[in-house]
Amino acid sequence: MSDLFKWNPAFSINVPEMDREHQVLIQLMNSLNELWTKGAARSELAKALTDLVSYTRRHFADEEAYMLRIGYPDLTKHRMIHERLLSQLDDFAGEFRHSGKLSDDLFVFLKTWLKAHICGIDTKYAAHEQRAKAG
Repeated sequence: MSDLFKWNPAFSINVPEMDREHQVLIQLMNSLNELWTKGAARSELAKALTDLVSYTRRHFADEEAYMLRIGYPDLTKHRMIHERLLSQLDDFAGEFRHSGKLSDDLFVFLKTWLKAHICGIDTKYAAHEQRAKAG
């Protein structure tokens, strides 16, 4: 079994609490992918998908609270990105509830989202904090 996404120390945004949460997200995505790949029962897939959606909501809330604490100026924009990602994830979850099937598109979305979000969007609030500490 190969993981959908592997944590790489280069993905660290140097905010330990967020790095830990990103690693949990990766574990949850990989768990869902593994269950799907091995043809797990619908109930197992449903639980793994629910866990991923729930943790994603928690992570986004934690991240937004963190950005508020550090006075990140693009919090509103980042929050809108979170809302759009959650909407897409909810659409995939709704599709699964209706059909009982997961699509390849879900896993492409997860991989793209995680990499672009952590390696792109999240580095911006981390850089803001580093500049604030230095200045």
